[in-house]
Amino acid sequence: MKDKNALGIGIDLGGTKILVSLVDISGNIFDSKKFETGDTDNGSVVLEKISSALKNFKNKYTILSIGIGSAGFVDYKHGIIHSSPNIKFLNEYHIVEEVRKLAGVETYVDNDVKMGAFAELHLGEGRGVDDFVFITFGTGIGGAIVVGRKIVRGIDNLAGEIGHLALVKDGYVCGCGKKGHFETLSSGPAIKRYFIEQLSCGRATKVFDFVKGDLSLIDVPLIAKFAKQGDELSLEALNYAMHYITIVISYIINLLNPQKIILGGGLLEGLEPVYDNLFDEIGKYALDIPLKSVKIVKSKLGENAVSVGAGIFGLMKKNNIDELW
Repeated sequence: MKDKNALGIGIDLGGTKILVSLVDISGNIFDSKKFETGDTDNGSVVLEKISSALKNFKNKYTILSIGIGSAGFVDYKHGIIHSSPNIKFLNEYHIVEEVRKLAGVETYVDNDVKMGAFAELHLGEGRGVDDFVFITFGTGIGGAIVVGRKIVRGIDNLAGEIGHLALVKDGYVCGCGKKGHFETLSSGPAIKRYFIEQLSCGRATKVFDFVKGDLSLIDVPLIAKFAKQGDELSLEALNYAMHYITIVISYIINLLNPQKIILGGGLLEGLEPVYDNLFDEIGKYALDIPLKSVKIVKSKLGENAVSVGAGIFGLMKKNNIDELW
């Protein structure tokens, strides 16, 4: 597998962006393409973008396999995505069959956070760790549980759906259709929603003046920028999200007693102004003994985690290396 002309492709299929990476089985990246997902109701347009990237790589390299990490509820055994709240065309969608037709290469799929955990096992904070939980924060919130260096799947491959823990009775409707889930309280859209709701109640903030009243310009990076400057509402919005993050992490510590909890996803940068509050508050909820044993760390793999994990996963499946699932 050291031949650079015998590689695998990993695809991170998200609601906002798609990242396609060319990797070897050790996770080395040889090339990558990143583009916006676009109209998530139109599967043919999205697949055409993926197809273009795949053709570009196939013209240059020998491709052994394709691995896809997709947001949503995934049947990895049969290559089907049952649903994905942020990618509407993925409804009982046979994605493995469709991509295999496009590329003529053996293709595999799994949940995106599980693929990120797969990358952590091989390249990241999960190396040498038997038991850990990987949580990602972004447009949604996802989780993956690793016990004995194997990803815990459950009967429907839905073990680890941390973002869908119900925390508030009759709360906001989640993308999955249920109410009060963690994802509706601590994701990027949840922070923005809280901030704008408070604005509508007459709360003062320097952000409003900065955007000159155009609320469409408000996002988490902007809120974080003003939080660093001490803007009260900006700090409050981030702390609102961090409060529930603290509670859920304490649940994980008390329930699973893991060696590590690895935090990833693009939202972490936005939460940086209040990140230390996680450690200040978690002792209120987590049991002392497992809290002392666990290490809570940030992933160092960045945006490449899912695509690289998916690429490794595809190559290992192609080569019948199955000790990890």
